[in-house]
Amino acid sequence: MRTERYNQETENSNDSKKTKKTKKSKKKLNLKRFLIIDAVLLAVLLGVFIAGSVLKPFELVGDADMVVNVGEEFNDPGTTSRMAKAEGTVDTSKVGDYEITYRKGSKSLTRNVHVVDASRVVIGLKGSVNTVVREGDSYIESGAFLIDKDKGPVDSAKIKIKGSVDTSKPGKYEIKYSGKSGYVKKTVTRTVTVVPKGEFKANTTGVPVLMYHYIYTASDKPASLNVNYTIDTDFEAQLKYLTENGYYFPSFTELRAYVDGKIALPEKSVILTFDDAQWGFFKYGVPLLEKYKVPGTSFVIGTQNGDNKVRGYANPYVQFQSHSYDMHKGGGNIGHGGVISAMSKDEIVNDLKKSFAQVGNGNALAYPFGDVTDTAKAAVAAAGLDCAFTTVDGKIKKGDDYRALPRVRVSGGNSLSQYISRL
Repeated sequence: MRTERYNQETENSNDSKKTKKTKKSKKKLNLKRFLIIDAVLLAVLLGVFIAGSVLKPFELVGDADMVVNVGEEFNDPGTTSRMAKAEGTVDTSKVGDYEITYRKGSKSLTRNVHVVDASRVVIGLKGSVNTVVREGDSYIESGAFLIDKDKGPVDSAKIKIKGSVDTSKPGKYEIKYSGKSGYVKKTVTRTVTVVPKGEFKANTTGVPVLMYHYIYTASDKPASLNVNYTIDTDFEAQLKYLTENGYYFPSFTELRAYVDGKIALPEKSVILTFDDAQWGFFKYGVPLLEKYKVPGTSFVIGTQNGDNKVRGYANPYVQFQSHSYDMHKGGGNIGHGGVISAMSKDEIVNDLKKSFAQVGNGNALAYPFGDVTDTAKAAVAAAGLDCAFTTVDGKIKKGDDYRALPRVRVSGGNSLSQYISRL
């Protein structure tokens, strides 16, 4: 019996050993299979990657011409091949054009990177950023202006306009303007509100186009003052009054449509103009226009450093218009004796064309010294202007002659209540 039990136990032990050995062999086999499968998959993936790198077109990722603002970081998007090597650097601390070449074997690709100073290009709207239209009236497109401080103004006809306004449906609409100078692109947006006809309060007493001249500050006072000089503290009080009381600032194109009886303008409408492009206006007046977000117009005399003024004082809240190119001088025989009264229609038109090229395709004129003749008015019509202004005092009403519109003179030293009474 003992012998049989021993033999049985021996057999059981041998069977257990065989089972363990079999399981161990299976584990090794499974591990070997797993490693083989892994190796095959890795080889396949590597083959796909290599094939992709070889077969995939060698191309630039992103644009061949890229624009980066000075001081910003340049992130190179590279090419479709990770095996390509890039040659060249981009110094974003300096304005300039840079080149990066990517090489892959015998092939090469090139990317041009333009580092620009976007602040040198200014875009602004003609008229109000928040335009108001009476339901059912036509929407008058006032346009925008673009000035490159290095190169001068861009023809406003080259500014692209996107968006539309349905004046039959009250509500808000957006019009987007985009312009370009060199590699610098700028955009600005106008919000147009179509007001229900029953809620629109229309102007019935006339629109004042305010005629300012010079702005100064107490610590930088001119040696000789007259009514053409307005101190900056008074000017700020005036702007504050206009903005706090909801005044609207139409463009000259809107004003022309109002004069022609095509549209209504809001009850509280006013336009601010500044003759002669005096340095004090730019130094002390323009920062206040910016502060209160009120658009103004500078009437520039071309031969009196006009080019440099347009470029040097470019600002989103100041559009430049014509005070003539070279007619702001004596030589005539009417009014203040301005030479315009001694000029032919063609001579005046040629002068205006030079002036408008200087300011970027302008559409308004302030007659030099306010002198105007029938010949001058014919020239204004021939030149295609929207408005031309004299120095005759008064508000503008429907039916007025757009070629000889009055203005309201702002006299320095007047109180705020006197100013308000003229609006």
